[in-house]
Amino acid sequence: MATQTDSRSQIERYLLRLRTALGRMPDAEKAEILSDIRNHIEERLSDASAGQAEIIAETIAALGTPESLAESFQRERLMARASVSAAPTALLQATFQWALTGLRGFLAFLVLLFGYSFGLAFLVCALLKPFLWNHIGLWLDPPAFTLGYISPDWHGARELLGWWIIPIGYALGPLFLIGTTRLVQWLLRRRSSRPLETI
Repeated sequence: MATQTDSRSQIERYLLRLRTALGRMPDAEKAEILSDIRNHIEERLSDASAGQAEIIAETIAALGTPESLAESFQRERLMARASVSAAPTALLQATFQWALTGLRGFLAFLVLLFGYSFGLAFLVCALLKPFLWNHIGLWLDPPAFTLGYISPDWHGARELLGWWIIPIGYALGPLFLIGTTRLVQWLLRRRSSRPLETI
């Protein structure tokens, strides 16, 4: 009986640490996570033939520390929210967190950075061309291309689009920004998973 009580108190201590580690997450979400973890441990206990203390210890070890598990839940929450948000800051935060977990996340973060960079570069070129007409454009300086500003001291570069950079920039800039946002949202939705699903 004492062993069973010790095992139960071990579960409760783990859940209490997890609740604390979840920080400022809304109480309803905390309660759902704690319920999921409790149910997960109970399922392991009901399926196992070994002693309770041993199963609880193994299950808790598989879950990891409450702090690392809380971090996984917070990361998944951030990605789930970003997958339906058009806010660049939310997408950047989510893909950066994903990038810390593996190669696919790193590639999604690069897609976001390059897509937004090209989109902004086209828009800035379209806006500034009338004021810096001989220094803004799409330049060829073999073997490199430059989109943006060329210094007056830079010789040998040839502008490719001229005044066409204005309509092209106003068309491609938003296209890059919107297309990148939609693509990264789709990648986040495809990737989103609950931390317990990987255990």
